[in-house]
Order: sequence, then structure tokens, then C-alpha cells
Amino acid sequence: MSRRFALPKRLAMMAVGYFFAVLTSILVPVLLIALLEGIEDGNWSIIFAFDWLGSFPLAVLTVMVGALLIVGPALFVAEWFSLRGWFYFAATGAITSIAFGVSMPRSAGSFVFNPGFLGFLATAGIAAGSVYWLLAGRKSGTRRDLGRDPA
Repeated sequence: MSRRFALPKRLAMMAVGYFFAVLTSILVPVLLIALLEGIEDGNWSIIFAFDWLGSFPLAVLTVMVGALLIVGPALFVAEWFSLRGWFYFAATGAITSIAFGVSMPRSAGSFVFNPGFLGFLATAGIAAGSVYWLLAGRKSGTRRDLGRDPA
């Protein structure tokens, strides 16, 4: 591939990875709540009660814009320094998810230290970071290697 298309392709892969990471960070808590509710009460109807067409797209847009303020610089640091490790992206996802979840007005006003809630947010963030790593993070910083001769 020519160097002219390397940067747009890399930015597109970062955008696709970020989009699917955001979807994962929203779906994991919804499915975990449904699983825990279903195991505890045998009530699996919460999946059908969730407003998939109304609140889900709004949640995706909100998280995409809000989390980008936190995770955007971390992604460009990973690109600049060619950080390709799973742990970096999982930890970034967990920190971002906790910071974003705690800073939301509804949860921050009544926030009481709850390890279960923080663990819940960290799980969603680790899953999101893992998805980003699978789609885009494993090749961080490769655009700078294109012009060099491997010999």
C-alpha cells in the first residue's frame, strides 16, 4: 500500500475500532444486568424492556462524544509510541469507563463508593478496550513503518 493511503486507512481503522468499543461498553452492562436479573429472579424480560430503538442510539452518541475526550489522547499516545499491548488498551478502557460513569450527572450527584458499581464499570471498560485492541490496537503505530526497508 502506498504511503498516501496509510494514514487515512489507519484513522479509519481507529474510528471503526472506537465505534465497536463504544457499542461493547454499552452492551456489556445491559447484558450483565439481564444475566444477573435472570439468574436471581428468573426474570429475563429486562432484555425486551430495554428501549433498543430510542435510548440505545442516544447512549451510543453520548458515550462516543463524552468518552472521546478521555480516551482520544490515550489512543493517539498509543499510535505515537506504537503501544500494542492488550493491557494498555484494557486499562485505558477501564479507567475511561469508570471516569465517564462516575462523572455522569445522575450518578455523580448521588455517588457513594460502591465497589460493585466500579467493578461493573471496569468490566465494561476492559471489554471495550479488548475490542478496540482486537480491531485497531494490535497495529498501533504501523503507519510509520511503511516507508522503511526491513533489511
